[in-house]
Parts: sequence; C-alpha cells; structure tokens
Amino acid sequence: ANTEQFFGVQIATNEIDEGVRAMNMAYEAGADFVDLNCGCPIYEATRRGLGSSLLRSPKKLEQLVQGMVEGSGNKIPLSVKIRLGCSEDTINVKDVVENMRMAGAAAVTIHARTARQGYRKPADWEMIKEVVDEEKASGSTMPIIGNGDILTHYEATKRMEDSGVHAVMVGRGCLIKP
Repeated sequence: ANTEQFFGVQIATNEIDEGVRAMNMAYEAGADFVDLNCGCPIYEATRRGLGSSLLRSPKKLEQLVQGMVEGSGNKIPLSVKIRLGCSEDTINVKDVVENMRMAGAAAVTIHARTARQGYRKPADWEMIKEVVDEEKASGSTMPIIGNGDILTHYEATKRMEDSGVHAVMVGRGCLIKP
C-alpha cells in the first residue's frame, strides 16, 4: 500500500466485534478508510446475513455501524455501501441513509438499484438525487456517493452534476460490464 496515495478496505460482516477487528487491522495496515459492503446481492453473501440482506433491518444495521465506529475508537473512517432496498416493494434507502448518518458513518455509497434487480435494470439516479436533496435539507454534511451505470468519465461528471452527489463509485463499469 506504500505506492497508493489513498486506499480503503471493503469488508462484509454482520457482527460488531468482527467489524471492529477488521477496522483495526485495516488501520494498522495503513488503510485510509473501511467500507462496509451492504450492497452485495449475491446469494452466497445474503444467505449468511451479509451484503444487501442487512438492508432488511435498518435499525440492526444502524447498531452494527455505530458499534463498529465506537469500537474502533474513531481511528479510521467507516463508509457504508448500500442499495435502494432489497426489492421494489421495500425501497428504504432514505431511512437507511439517515440511520447511517446517525450511527456515525463517514459517507454512504448508494447503488441505484435494489438487490432483487441485481444489475438488470437501469440505475435509478433520480432516487439518489432525492436522497441527496433530503440530506442537504436536513443540514447533513455526510458525503453521498452515487454508483450504478457509470461507464465513462462523461457519465460520471453528468451524474454528479445532475444528482448532487459528492462523488461517484465506478464498479463493474470500469471493466465494461463483465
């Protein structure tokens, strides 16, 4: 990591103690931040209560994040990657973002699809814009990072301008949608 100017470690956990240990290890290894992946929709993760399955219980997720932040002594920032919800019927992104802010998350990345949608439907950047607007209206300064369907730097710039996100995260798009 000595050659990297800024790097983070992404983890998947549903246990505070495990998360704190991972955050401390990342800190000791020189990471600049840790990202809790609550957006992964694959069965191997969700069947074990990881990834996007954590979106089913926003209060439990809030306790997890708060426990990790406090347990790590705030030595390293914790960001959280989420989706709009588990399915179209259970979109709860606004509540989850508010809960993450209250829990002490340093930033939230929103993948603009539900877990059930996987990567099939176009990303809903209008929903991200609604979240950004509500967070700004509440006086929040927590950065919101947008994710989904970004294949070029032109799209990244346009998404940032149109939605008001602080940054974008490029995922599969950097590999041209594998």
